[in-house]
Amino acid sequence: MPIELDDYDVSIIKSLSKDGRKSFRQVSRETGITTPTVKARFERLQNIGFIKAVVPLIDFGKVENRIPISELQIDNQTQRMKKIKRGIKILLDCDFCRGTIAGDPQVLRFANYERFFCCTSCKSEYKKKYGGRIEAIEKRHITNI
Repeated sequence: MPIELDDYDVSIIKSLSKDGRKSFRQVSRETGITTPTVKARFERLQNIGFIKAVVPLIDFGKVENRIPISELQIDNQTQRMKKIKRGIKILLDCDFCRGTIAGDPQVLRFANYERFFCCTSCKSEYKKKYGGRIEAIEKRHITNI
């Protein structure tokens, strides 16, 4: 007998399809379903074979144009993955001003995160604007280790 997806299953799948790296807690907050229920439903969908894998969705528009565009514009994601090789360069946007980063980025590392900036000014402004959040994340990270 087939298993019928209900509203919980659908909302969990939709949430994870936006970002498969979300924790069950994040999905829970987004969907209004308790964390244990999200975990159980996800595992059930995996066990029955409906969710086969959580895989990265690559934005090939971010690849520096050293690979001919015609090679990147293959419809099949699997074929595109074969084009990923050591040394490929990924174009970055500044996490503060959203401008393209030319040259070496300024990097801010905290907890398990990295943020990239086009200049030291953007990096300092980001730290000023989000300093409280950064401290809270670092505190949480230290207590979870």
